[in-house]
Amino acid sequence: MIGRLTSRRAILITLVCIISVFSVALFITINVSPWFISHPGSLQVSRNGINSDYRRLLAYLELPGNRLVLERMPLTVAARGHFADVKRYLLLNELVMVVSTSAACILLQKEKRRQQLWQLLSPLTWGMSILAVILTMMLVNFPSLFITSHYWLFAKMDWVLNPRVDPIILLMPLSFFTKLFIVWVSLVFFFLAVLWGYLHFATGLTKFRL
Repeated sequence: MIGRLTSRRAILITLVCIISVFSVALFITINVSPWFISHPGSLQVSRNGINSDYRRLLAYLELPGNRLVLERMPLTVAARGHFADVKRYLLLNELVMVVSTSAACILLQKEKRRQQLWQLLSPLTWGMSILAVILTMMLVNFPSLFITSHYWLFAKMDWVLNPRVDPIILLMPLSFFTKLFIVWVSLVFFFLAVLWGYLHFATGLTKFRL
């Protein structure tokens, strides 16, 4: 009975850690996204102007209570509605990031004091293996997954922006989102690898002390 409860506890803590990693990786990815935006020649806006407006968009998406005001590119009502929906998802991610990361740190410290960190190694290893398969399949099918996810996440079709009236969409072609997905996946596995290494180190240190 104790073994079962401990196993469930280890799985739960591992899931909390993975959720934390997902949300932190997404937060970082969003904030490095200015490095990947396109600067189309057809858009009669300077590179500095494009970068400035994109940063304004990010500030709107990531800060509560902010108004979306771009200086050089117009926005239709549909575009504003879509970005408002995106904002809600990103603010939710920030909330999840704060809660899950705090919980993960507290739980890991508690398991460290109990000298039970070793129990997290198996579920974390399995989790990383499963994620490797799933995320690789998602990357291979990313174009169709990207479109399908928009149907799932957004009730209205205002995410289908017309570049003639909403030129900001020209900054974010499919290749832009593909690169961001690769960045996010890379960060996820980097942080999971760091966690895996920490667990191995802490477990080995505990055994050495014993």
